[in-house]
Amino acid sequence: MSKNKTSFAQTLENLRHGTVAEEIDELLTEALQATADTGKQSKVTISLTIKPNGNGVYKIMDDVKSILPKFDKEPTVLFTDGKQQLVREDPRQQKLNLEQIQSSGPVDVKALPETKKPTFKNLS
Repeated sequence: MSKNKTSFAQTLENLRHGTVAEEIDELLTEALQATADTGKQSKVTISLTIKPNGNGVYKIMDDVKSILPKFDKEPTVLFTDGKQQLVREDPRQQKLNLEQIQSSGPVDVKALPETKKPTFKNLS
């Protein structure tokens, strides 16, 4: 066993000519942003598989993954009609006959009659 420590950061920079470190940087940035946006946990995983290749040579395979949180989705509420078809409006609910009214322009609040404040009698 070697007494000298191996630099993990230096090894990452050497893997695939630095592209692994770049990939990790991108995934970390995405994970931080997703966590900030959703308030949920992110995960970035770096896995190195090291195989001996004889005479002090090693083959190192990297696997970099991320699990990013997603926003919660709101459910869609649908109803069934008498024919078992999904519809947006509740067929049991009465429909209102709404019409658009043409506006005559802005209302001058100062021109409205002044209303009296209610008076209350004391009960003794």
